[in-house]
Amino acid sequence: MEKRDDYYIPEEIAEWIGLKKSEYLSKLIMQVEPDDFGFERYHEFNELIPGTIETPDKVLEGEEDGQKVRTYIRSYNQVEIFHQVVMGVVVTDKNTSSEVFVPILPFVTKKDDLVRLFSVGQVVSRPTLN
Repeated sequence: MEKRDDYYIPEEIAEWIGLKKSEYLSKLIMQVEPDDFGFERYHEFNELIPGTIETPDKVLEGEEDGQKVRTYIRSYNQVEIFHQVVMGVVVTDKNTSSEVFVPILPFVTKKDDLVRLFSVGQVVSRPTLN
């Protein structure tokens, strides 16, 4: 999937993305443990998002409300070991008929349980599968 900034998202999809972001964020906030990264720190890891999408450890894909939802997961070992999860929707660009991944919610966590909670769908890619 190529990186693009010139695609159109229909209004109903944009609205759905906003609702899903609120839903996912609410679910995440309820599950984050005190010794994990807090929501206020997630932006500190934004520079890792392209690497998580381009070279993930695992990719899952499922369907929600008729939309194709994809989740990219990658573990990092920097100062400490943590996982980055990037959840998003795959939309088809009407002009080019190509698929475009639109991130909905990226977050980082030290907890495997939280990664599992957001690992919805079928595994479509892992280094051992590619």
